Amino acid sequence: MNFRTLHLINPIIRAVTEAGYSRPTEMQCAAIPAILAGRDIIGYAEPGTEKTAAFIMPVLQLLKKRCADHIRIRTLILVPNRERAIQIEDHLTLYSKYLPLSQLSVFGGIEAPGQLAALKKRVDILIATPERLLDLAGKRFIDLSRVEIMIVDEADRLTETGFADEIKQISQMIPRKRQILLFSATLPEAVNTMAGTIMNNPLKICIAAARTAIIHTQQPVYGTDKEKEQIC
Repeated sequence: MNFRTLHLINPIIRAVTEAGYSRPTEMQCAAIPAILAGRDIIGYAEPGTEKTAAFIMPVLQLLKKRCADHIRIRTLILVPNRERAIQIEDHLTLYSKYLPLSQLSVFGGIEAPGQLAALKKRVDILIATPERLLDLAGKRFIDLSRVEIMIVDEADRLTETGFADEIKQISQMIPRKRQILLFSATLPEAVNTMAGTIMNNPLKICIAAARTAIIHTQQPVYGTDKEKEQIC
């Protein structure tokens, strides 16, 4: 399987190829078609499975397809810390090289005026820590009324550090018609519980230790046995 068989558009395939990638990982094989189809996704896999690219590439394609002439935020990516925000922004820069899309990171530890000035420009994708996002939204510096896709990245770390309530609060600030993607290296009960409150019939994608992609259809009670389907 290659990136073209996943029905990615040429600008993304070109950027991926120039970055040195020729074949998608199992997580990407499983997640990309489902995300392009508009499904809510819970992606659970160990580090090294390229989870980041698994959501960035299809999200970029969806934004390009629904291209709109406005400056409001269309995709929101929640991350646990500044370091992860920078990593995500680097990936976005790499894969959106040939697309007319913009991104911005907001987090604590840097001067607010620079962030506020950037927010006045067009921002298609916002990467943010929950605490910083709520601070800026509370001061009306951020408008989440046009968010189409929300991604909870490293969900296990976010819940471990006590941000589950903040994520639920943020999910209530974006439109009811939205797509939510949740990715995690582990799947503790706290993540399952949070997912059940913010997601709509999510598709659960698990890359097991044997590196086999298994999809479970969840409805939305977690922990029940479902028929497994091998893909990719």
